[in-house]
Amino acid sequence: MNQASPLSAQLRLQTVTFWRDWPPGRQRVALYLLLALTALGIVMIWAWLFTATLRAAERETRAMERHRQVSGLVTEIRGLERTTGPEQTNLPILLATRQLSRDIGLEEKLISVRPALQAAGRDGVQLYFERLTLPDLLSLLEALQRDGGLQTSTVTFNRRLDDPSLADMQLVLHR
Repeated sequence: MNQASPLSAQLRLQTVTFWRDWPPGRQRVALYLLLALTALGIVMIWAWLFTATLRAAERETRAMERHRQVSGLVTEIRGLERTTGPEQTNLPILLATRQLSRDIGLEEKLISVRPALQAAGRDGVQLYFERLTLPDLLSLLEALQRDGGLQTSTVTFNRRLDDPSLADMQLVLHR
């Protein structure tokens, strides 16, 4: 068996520790230099991390300031987005729903439009859309309420089996 004796480990350690042959003053200077370099390295790493944190905070502050400047404009633009078109609130409900779906680009996804009589005796309309994405759905509901003055009485929402990111939706609307 090949076992290393404690004497051979000491011998190897002594060959690695070449500074043992140096005079004690030079060993002390080497130790102080090593400690100073280690401390300097730690301070440099800390300073780099500190400045990186400050730069990130400045970028975040600038981004929030830009957001505050732009958010007012965005709100105003969204309010003016569709005000140039004809007033759909004065149109009959069937024409208004068709016009709104055409305005937001969902006319090809609109499969069926039927008149529907509400329980309260109000006129309504039943719409059936296929293959809607979430942004399509949100823009449709926003446009129906904001531009057409229409309210939803029932909604049937089904995910598609062929593509789970799309859905079919049946709406019954009234004024």
